[in-house]
Amino acid sequence: MQEDLVRPRRFVGIGRKVSLFLLTAVIGVIGVILLVGYKQGVFVRHTKIYFHAADAFGINKGTSVRLFGLPVGSVSDLDISDRGVKVELSLISDYTPRVPKSSRARLLREGYIGAATIQIVPAAEPGRAVQPVVEGDEIEYVPARGVAEMVDDFKTQLTPVLHDLRKMIVELNQPNSDFRKSLAGANAVLQQLPETNREMRQVMRDADATLLTVGRQAEATLGSLGRVSAQLERQLPVLSDKLATTLDALSETSAQIRDTTRKNGEALHEALGQMPGLLRDGGELVRDGQEVVGAARNSWLLRDNLEVKSMRSLPVDSFESTAGGAGAKR
Repeated sequence: MQEDLVRPRRFVGIGRKVSLFLLTAVIGVIGVILLVGYKQGVFVRHTKIYFHAADAFGINKGTSVRLFGLPVGSVSDLDISDRGVKVELSLISDYTPRVPKSSRARLLREGYIGAATIQIVPAAEPGRAVQPVVEGDEIEYVPARGVAEMVDDFKTQLTPVLHDLRKMIVELNQPNSDFRKSLAGANAVLQQLPETNREMRQVMRDADATLLTVGRQAEATLGSLGRVSAQLERQLPVLSDKLATTLDALSETSAQIRDTTRKNGEALHEALGQMPGLLRDGGELVRDGQEVVGAARNSWLLRDNLEVKSMRSLPVDSFESTAGGAGAKR
């Protein structure tokens, strides 16, 4: 009997193991709950604001609320009111100083079929200090444009285009329209294109022949210019030598002229320097002759036979003065 009451060894301490397992499971569940709560912002202080919308299409509890693209809260409650649907937003209080009271909320989607989010657009009033939202404030909601509204806008913008297109088609179908006349003119031009093409080809052939003729004439002219330039190259050294010889002869001639002029000037200067002495000597000779003639005239042998003639003597002083003035001028 005692052997039957003895427990197997594998069940020894089973109660302690079960208790430890249950405790670990409870701690794990509590940790998961705390982690989820932290991710959901349960342990963060929130500020609740709200807005009214005509309908709550696309808005659900837990919809993310974003500011400048960053998540700052979520939709906490939806309720029907006299003004439509009251949507309550739970914002993290740390971000509320960035949200002024004049902000607007609008519903956005990531693409056409993506998740919907509430985007808060701050709109600060110019000239006024920014007042952040507080608990219980209401902000404005800007409804998103639906597909029907976009289709209506597209239809409104497309209607005038269709009307103008229909009017243009009617005008094109008229026989006297400008389009028909333009087509007729284009047809006439197309019919004249072969003849114009032939004339153009003839003009091009004539131009080609003219260019060939001009080219030959240019080649002949260039050949003549080459021959002339060759002759000039041969004759230029000879002409330059002759010109150099002529210039040398002219230089020598001018040097001789300068020497002759200098010599003649010196001789003339010497002659003018001797002129006063010669004039004085001539005066003295004239006075001596006059004295001799007077003495002979007064002699008894010649006094009776010679006819007395009046003689006029030149003033010696005038010659000296003239010669002296000429020498001074020189």
